[in-house]
Amino acid sequence: MLNYTIRRLLWMVPTLLAIALFSFWISIEAPGDPVERLMQFSDDGSGSANQQRTEQLKEQWRQRLGLDKPLFYYSMSATETDFPLPRPHFHGLNNQFHHWLRNAIRGDFGYSYFDGEAVGTKLWPKLRLSFLLTVSSLLLAFAISIPIGVFGASRPDGHFDRYSALVMFMMYSLPTFFVGTLLLYTFSNPDVLYWFPEAGIQNPVTFDHDWSLGRKLQHWLPHLVLPFVTFTYGSLAYLSRITRSGLAEEQQKDYITTARAKGLSERKVLWKHSLRNALIPLITVIGQVFPITVGGSVIIETIFSLPGIGWEAYRAIMNYDYPVIVAIFTLGGLLTVVGYITSDLLYAWADPRIRYDR
Repeated sequence: MLNYTIRRLLWMVPTLLAIALFSFWISIEAPGDPVERLMQFSDDGSGSANQQRTEQLKEQWRQRLGLDKPLFYYSMSATETDFPLPRPHFHGLNNQFHHWLRNAIRGDFGYSYFDGEAVGTKLWPKLRLSFLLTVSSLLLAFAISIPIGVFGASRPDGHFDRYSALVMFMMYSLPTFFVGTLLLYTFSNPDVLYWFPEAGIQNPVTFDHDWSLGRKLQHWLPHLVLPFVTFTYGSLAYLSRITRSGLAEEQQKDYITTARAKGLSERKVLWKHSLRNALIPLITVIGQVFPITVGGSVIIETIFSLPGIGWEAYRAIMNYDYPVIVAIFTLGGLLTVVGYITSDLLYAWADPRIRYDR
């Protein structure tokens, strides 16, 4: 297990390096001059003195962004001979990619083209909100779907099994954006039922940052109910059917027959022996928590105007805010790799039959 963990962590290095190279390529191929885009936040006006000041500011921005350095660790040029040959030039660590990578490791992805704010300052609070919403909704989905799957598998083809299967298939067939829009129209509509706020996470008029944490949570809760239900709904049907089918398959295996022959109660056989092996496929869903935080939250956060990482990704795309887009892409790649490694390690922990060291 330890050797496998070390190997997987080492395999992360080339994967993350490939993600970093692709992200850097996107940043340098993005349309427009980064300095010109950022100069709009330090425009002093016109005139010869101001023009000189503008040129100084541009040079400062280029040095700050590392644009005055060579592009990569090495470059190629042709020799000035009758038969040109490639001539390599090595620049060491003094290059744009190394400057970008060093800053990215520290969480510094430059400055937003939209408002000039540091990208890290914009994204980290939003990432916390999205991660909290994703994790809490998946925990609730697990808490509801596992009992539904267990009860359905304990009485196959019974009334509960048939009706729950019908309801879950109907839920699974409805896309998340449709359910979110329907909830918003029904429960945040003054003409129907105005039970919950229609957008945002707080009321900018009544919210006070000096409130205690409990008072803030009391204010935030009504804004999060509908997004929370929508997030949970998206996983509930899938998880319950996976649990039910996994248990039904485990119930037919020899070790379950042996456990029953030893006189164990059906409840103990089901919850202690069958359920553990049936839940192994759900480990994949646990590993998906990390990438879902970035990719899966875009639609729901856009519908409910939640200031999370998904909403920020939508705004960045609409405003051609390339530094933010690159940061979210890099972050999504990192979280995806972390999610896959987490799934693999949980597989090895949950099922001793899995041996990665061979």
